[in-house]
Amino acid sequence: MISSVKKKPNNTRLTDEIKAIIQHRYSQGDSLAEIAADLGQKTDTLKKAVRQGRLILKEPDQRITGIHGNTKSERTQIDNQTPMGKSCSNTIERILASTKGIEAPIRFEQQIDLSCAGVLLSLPALLSNRLLTHSSDFKLAGGYYSEESVFLCLAFLCLLRIKTLNQSDTIPCGELGRVMGLDRIPEVKTLRSRIDSFTKAFSVLEWSKKLSQGWMEANKDMAGVLYVDGHVNIYYGHATSMPRRYVSRLRLCMSGSTDYYVNDKTGQPFFVVSEVINGSMIEKIKQDILPRLEQEVPNQPTEEALEANPRLGRFMIVTDRECYSVDFFDYLWQKRVAICTYRKNVKDNWPQEEFVEYEQTDEDGNIVKLKLAEREVVLKNSDSKSPKDVTVREVRKLSESGHQTAIITTNFMMSIIQIGLYMFARWCQENFFKYMVQSFDIDTLVSYSTRDVSDTKILVNPDYRKLESELKSLNGKLANQRTRYAKIDLILEELDDKKLRKAITKMTKIYEQITILESQIIILKEKMKSTHRKISFAELPEQQKFSNVINERKHFMDNIKMISYRAETAMFNLIKPQMNVHHRDEGRKLLQQVYKSDADITPDYQNKTLTIKLHNLTYKKDDKVVQYLCDRLNETETIFPGTDLTLIYKLVSS
Repeated sequence: MISSVKKKPNNTRLTDEIKAIIQHRYSQGDSLAEIAADLGQKTDTLKKAVRQGRLILKEPDQRITGIHGNTKSERTQIDNQTPMGKSCSNTIERILASTKGIEAPIRFEQQIDLSCAGVLLSLPALLSNRLLTHSSDFKLAGGYYSEESVFLCLAFLCLLRIKTLNQSDTIPCGELGRVMGLDRIPEVKTLRSRIDSFTKAFSVLEWSKKLSQGWMEANKDMAGVLYVDGHVNIYYGHATSMPRRYVSRLRLCMSGSTDYYVNDKTGQPFFVVSEVINGSMIEKIKQDILPRLEQEVPNQPTEEALEANPRLGRFMIVTDRECYSVDFFDYLWQKRVAICTYRKNVKDNWPQEEFVEYEQTDEDGNIVKLKLAEREVVLKNSDSKSPKDVTVREVRKLSESGHQTAIITTNFMMSIIQIGLYMFARWCQENFFKYMVQSFDIDTLVSYSTRDVSDTKILVNPDYRKLESELKSLNGKLANQRTRYAKIDLILEELDDKKLRKAITKMTKIYEQITILESQIIILKEKMKSTHRKISFAELPEQQKFSNVINERKHFMDNIKMISYRAETAMFNLIKPQMNVHHRDEGRKLLQQVYKSDADITPDYQNKTLTIKLHNLTYKKDDKVVQYLCDRLNETETIFPGTDLTLIYKLVSS
């Protein structure tokens, strides 16, 4: 009997992955013997494969010493010849990522004229604004790109004014990848996939809370006064029928949702909450914003301090006239939260002798002068069943034209000039909305996926709204007919017999129309009494139900955009004193130019430094500002994430 011999598994087989590794290493100058030893192959096996044409090797290019190249021409040549795809020159790392789940290491090579490398100047500001502080919460298993690399890539794209993920194709992927110490940035579908995975791995809401708390802790003086306002995201798609709402910037009623932002006095955002159903900002503050502020705002007075001083508040909310409501003022003060807003329906003027000129220095060192007057008044609601009254301070500002702007606040601890400055600083939030739409496109959807609206959501009954519209139309027609009737009645005595008969006939027809309209209005009002004004989403007819296009991926990118905006603002505040007094508003444009500028990169692994030499700008005055910025950034001694290299910023001419 012949015993069977069990063959050993063939571990020396040349798979496509092993061939790719051999081709890559051979192109870098390694010998076949070295490659075979490292891969556990026989040198004769590799030579035989080459002779048979199963393994095609290209002779190494002596001019190119590294996989990243030195000059832009060399890098372009390499990016177009990579076997695994455009700019995928890290062949081994990509194979290890796909087979073993090992993330690509961050490795820098010396580069000359690297496109968009100026965006690296934003790295200290991005890190100080907590871009990567909680990135480990989104840790995923395996993948070529680490979560830190994806976060950095998204922030850099925002600062480079790449408003949508699709537009990332407009930037040379290999160039920006080398800026990050990789071979290329993730392609569009990879970015979409990673964002989707991030939102499933960790709650975006929890990340938003951590960011907000960190920002407030870092700016405790600014966190005591918070600005709340809504921004309408217009929906142009056809996947669902989003509710229509009024868009003030376009003066049109359009489909969309509303984002409610919470900012500080300078316009810096803390967090944002979205609402797809048309409702009041008051209800949104009660349900979603106020509970978060009560938990996240630092330095709130203790219960003992609140009990000892009945006029002391926890913090103050500043809003526009939309939140003017005595019931809302009372609701907030029951929680010891102050509010500051404009007063509605002001019909009287105070004597100008009451106004006193106050002056105070603002954050920029400018002296602000305001003519203000103050009275303590009691506001009452119009609900006879549940009457409420609130004692408030009414502060009025007198303009040069004599116009008086009335401000209402329940904050009794601030001085009158502080109340005036905080109220009129509300325009910083409006400027924030305008800038974010223009530069960061906060209205853009990240994906086309939708999510269901909760059945418990309360909204205005469409049937009731239709009846309201009909009633408004009938009341308009009735008012018109009554006006016509009254005009004829006034001239009856002046008419002769012939014209009088015609007038009476006409009045009779008008009266009949008035009677018909009045009866229709009575019937319509009875229908409205039997129709619920508000219903739950579950009670909505199926053909009128809709989905919410604002999903977790949109919230994720909103946080990235807020971090990018805060980082750019921090850099702007650094260079603002160095700008010409008459051109300080151009600081952000200068930063945008810096981000898109070329730079030379020189890593020094022995001394653990990464030198960024930014190319000079068009004007010498701008070079002086950028040099000042580089000096200030060097003081931070920022280490590039994933390495031990300290960033050093310079101008090429320095």
